[in-house]
Amino acid sequence: MTKVSTDFLEVDDVDSFDYDNTKINVDNLYGKYRNYKEKEYIILKRSKSSLSLDNLGIYSSAVSDPVGNQVEQAERYSKFIETIEGIYKMYENTLSNDEKIVYQKCLVKKCTEEELETALSLSHGAMFRRKRSCYIKVAKWFDLEVYKD
Repeated sequence: MTKVSTDFLEVDDVDSFDYDNTKINVDNLYGKYRNYKEKEYIILKRSKSSLSLDNLGIYSSAVSDPVGNQVEQAERYSKFIETIEGIYKMYENTLSNDEKIVYQKCLVKKCTEEELETALSLSHGAMFRRKRSCYIKVAKWFDLEVYKD
């Protein structure tokens, strides 16, 4: 079995990609991920409420199955979330420790660059190098990378 490198990508490797467009693609995917996690949480919380407004038929005059709709929505969100998390688990060993922090802080939680610099205890330049490397690696997992012409 070959050992997987957990070093961050060299500048030459990163420079072969259109980082800005690759970052947009990754940010869009993880924006959807964060949104689905929030919606899944809301649906689960709402379904546990004894006075769920959906169950009172307030939002629709038609006969419907609000519980079935909630289950279907939650299932769709859950599948997407599980896919993203499963791919991360499959490839997390390719990320350096700093890139794992970048992944959690930037992609999963969407923190600021100042918060990331503090978490990594690095200068802006060193932090940015690790961030670029992380974004490129994650983009490759989902086939979202954009190459320069």
